Amino acid sequence: MKKIKFAKVKAALKGKGFIFALALSIAAVGAATYYAYDSVMNGFGEGELTDDGLVMGVDKNQPDVPKDTTSETAAPAPSATTPAESSNESTSESETQAANNFFTAKTPRTLPVEGEIIKAYSDGELVKSETLNLWQTHDGIDIAAAMGTEVKAAGEGSILNVWEDPLWGVCLSIDHGDGYVSTVCGLDSNVPVSVGQEVECGDIIGKVGNVPECECALDPHLHFEVKKDGNFVSPLSFAGEQAE
Repeated sequence: MKKIKFAKVKAALKGKGFIFALALSIAAVGAATYYAYDSVMNGFGEGELTDDGLVMGVDKNQPDVPKDTTSETAAPAPSATTPAESSNESTSESETQAANNFFTAKTPRTLPVEGEIIKAYSDGELVKSETLNLWQTHDGIDIAAAMGTEVKAAGEGSILNVWEDPLWGVCLSIDHGDGYVSTVCGLDSNVPVSVGQEVECGDIIGKVGNVPECECALDPHLHFEVKKDGNFVSPLSFAGEQAE
């Protein structure tokens, strides 16, 4: 009877042997996983927990471990320029501008010829032209002068241009610097200076010629005008006290 029962048990176990072995394997894997997880968590416990997450502690005294130097205060970089240097530069620039300004410097200036002003500068106002019989601005002054009268440079500078205009006759302009350009119209065709030549105040630059065609109704004269930065200004103001 006992042999029959043992044979039945053996037969039953023989069919379930594979399932039993599989169960043992699963149990072994579970135990190994738990052990590994427990080891890792115990190691993390040695660090510091902050709001940013888990931070492991570092022994900064160990070799090859960089030290934190962000807390060290860096020396401020020197400024590129000092107030004293800026002040000196501003003063120099101001002095240079004053030296080139005709109305503040003592550079000699004069009218190109001596004589009566027979037609004044209109300063942008319309005046009647006796020759053309129309109203227009008179952008210079007309100085009475006989043909052959010597014409002088109104100030130091360089000859900017010499040309002949059908209405204004032979014309000559001088660049005086600082934006000033003076022009005389109605010269004789024999001009003794050339473009680019340097002249001083009072140097002879030509002689009075025929009256300009556009002002031929007037007595013999020289037309004289001055521009500052491209805009007409009073020739008498340019000439200064010497014209008064």
